[in-house]
Amino acid sequence: MAIGSKSLFCAALAAVTVLSAPAFAHSLVVETPTVKAAFSAAGGYSVRDLRTGWDLRGSLGERPRSLVRRSGQDGLGPWRELIARTGTQAAVIRVYSSRPLVLLRDERITAGRNKGVFPAFRALPAGLTRFSYGVNTFARYEFGALGAQGPWVLFDGRGRTLVLSPADHFLAADMTDGPGLVDAGGIDPKITRLPAGFEHATLLAFGRGIGATLEAWGRALQALNGKQPVSNRGNVLLAKLGYWTDHGGAYYYRFVPKLGYAGTLRAVRTAYGKLGVPVAYVELDSWWYPKQMGNSLAAMAVNGETVYRADRKIFPRGLRAFDRKLGLPLAVHARWVAPDSPYRREYRMSRNVVLSRAFWRRTARYLRAGGVVAYEQDWLSRKARPAINLTDPGEFLGNMAHAMAREGIAILYCMPLPADFLASTRYSNVVSIRVSNDEFKRARWDDFLYTSALAHAVGLWPWSDVFMSRQLPELILSTLSGGPVGVGDALGRIDAANLKRAMGAQSVLLKPDVPIQPVDATFLAEARNSNAAMVAATHSGDELEVFAYPRVRRQKQVTVSLRELGLTGPAYAWNWVRRRGRRIPAGGSFPMRFRNGWAYDIVTPIRRGGIALLGEIGKIVPLSRERFAVVSRPSSTRVRVSFAGEERAVTITGYASGRPSVHARVGRAGAVRYNAATRLFTTTAYPVTTPGETRAAELVISAGQPRS
Repeated sequence: MAIGSKSLFCAALAAVTVLSAPAFAHSLVVETPTVKAAFSAAGGYSVRDLRTGWDLRGSLGERPRSLVRRSGQDGLGPWRELIARTGTQAAVIRVYSSRPLVLLRDERITAGRNKGVFPAFRALPAGLTRFSYGVNTFARYEFGALGAQGPWVLFDGRGRTLVLSPADHFLAADMTDGPGLVDAGGIDPKITRLPAGFEHATLLAFGRGIGATLEAWGRALQALNGKQPVSNRGNVLLAKLGYWTDHGGAYYYRFVPKLGYAGTLRAVRTAYGKLGVPVAYVELDSWWYPKQMGNSLAAMAVNGETVYRADRKIFPRGLRAFDRKLGLPLAVHARWVAPDSPYRREYRMSRNVVLSRAFWRRTARYLRAGGVVAYEQDWLSRKARPAINLTDPGEFLGNMAHAMAREGIAILYCMPLPADFLASTRYSNVVSIRVSNDEFKRARWDDFLYTSALAHAVGLWPWSDVFMSRQLPELILSTLSGGPVGVGDALGRIDAANLKRAMGAQSVLLKPDVPIQPVDATFLAEARNSNAAMVAATHSGDELEVFAYPRVRRQKQVTVSLRELGLTGPAYAWNWVRRRGRRIPAGGSFPMRFRNGWAYDIVTPIRRGGIALLGEIGKIVPLSRERFAVVSRPSSTRVRVSFAGEERAVTITGYASGRPSVHARVGRAGAVRYNAATRLFTTTAYPVTTPGETRAAELVISAGQPRS
């Protein structure tokens, strides 16, 4: 069965047209304002993007016995579709009326060999840049290539884009960009036969803008598979600072000898708390459970888990007792099952992973009782990959997800294939995914940013992996991912001042609304020249956070236009490192000069009243929604400020063309300080202090007389 339920293709029909052989001799066509699709009497088919003229054509290889045209509606909106039936196969092209999306479905009427793929196009549109993700660990991005698991992203020099991918059976799909034939709807050739009733769907999206089209494709994939939006504020893994003991952390398979592992982690908790940057959860990596060759770092790459329970040599009283003594929620790592594990006798397996529901239910209950809030499944591309067939991958990921969801446990995927990204659209409690190799550092930045674009498209928050608190650019990028932020410092090496830039009180991370990813101009520049500087951006409300760095040593700066950031009016660009800014006219640009190999700017639009609110300029995300709610009006800006814990005041900075006035609707506003030379103002918000009131302030900042 395709896409979880056949109901997607069995929506109520508004109209049906049926033509049966030999009564028809011409094409049957459906057309929307953006897409035209057709089947011919001879079995040829085509999908055409009417805005670009891009045409995808193929043939069933035989004359269909009937052609059907019908219409209806599903979760993506109203649609019109064509169905061509042969003796063994039904091929469906569904075109959506309100958006440039096409769903193509291959349904096998009779059992038979895995051949006769639909859709299979003669060629992809010529002259387009090819971009995809490789079938390799962490789904590394590729320019000039199209990976077998998708998505395929093709774009021209104006950013007009098409995205093509499987819509189901993700870990069994096999797309092939071959000479003379493009198998877009293929199933892995290791699966030699397909059963009667088998369905496989392919999703095609057209659009303007590379990032925008990838995002539209991903939203459609989520809707088709039932993924609910994942907030990065409701789960402690995403909302607050964590401490990680994985590869690259100070206490990965090591600890302070006199304290032991449990004592070391309790000391870590205490140390961060004393410095005013308390960690809100602790991650236990692969060292926490017993393995075939013991807890040996030397055997890391070949050492599977024997039983998935706390190692009694490390936690003599078990996981629950440790959690109670630590007093913090836990995130836990998992590998694959060792050859000598009793699980191989007790449960149904696929290669080195357990399929049985009973195992996953028992495991989830055990973890929940031990204070676990997040489960990390690692090695997905290698030893924790199930057999390639039509059932095992779905059972493995599905039984895992459903059991963890029942216990309120979030899931993080690690070492994923592209198919794991896509498969996550079936499970709303899969909230995060690793997007680059172990230890977050400069060599990982490119992979992190390009693969974050894929994670964002399918509704996941990217995980950068562990880094040290002294690594400021990694702290900035990890914070801008919107995903987990986890450090792994040794005792005595904690840079609390850096960490405070990423958070408010009580470890609450101040984040953007979406993950940072390369802007379209970077995709286009790299398509022409692999040495182009990286420019990546995200936003919190209307404010943009822009991070840039050189790809070769000779680059000293990069020029960024407001247009490529999606801004049509004037803006104010604030250099976060050098703490200075400038007004940028509408249609203008600004330089980002690299210092220590990177640059970070905050860019905020200047409203008609001449005000551009920056927020807390000492924070990595100065105007985060965790802190501020902003409503701009023609002559004023209203900002509501939330306070956490015992916070008593928040200082706000902004640009104003003339000296502004500030008054408080809720709480109290401090004096306005205005620099006529820089046109920057500051004021301080103080919260309501009446007992029982929400700790908040609401200020109205009104435009002053513009300076001549």
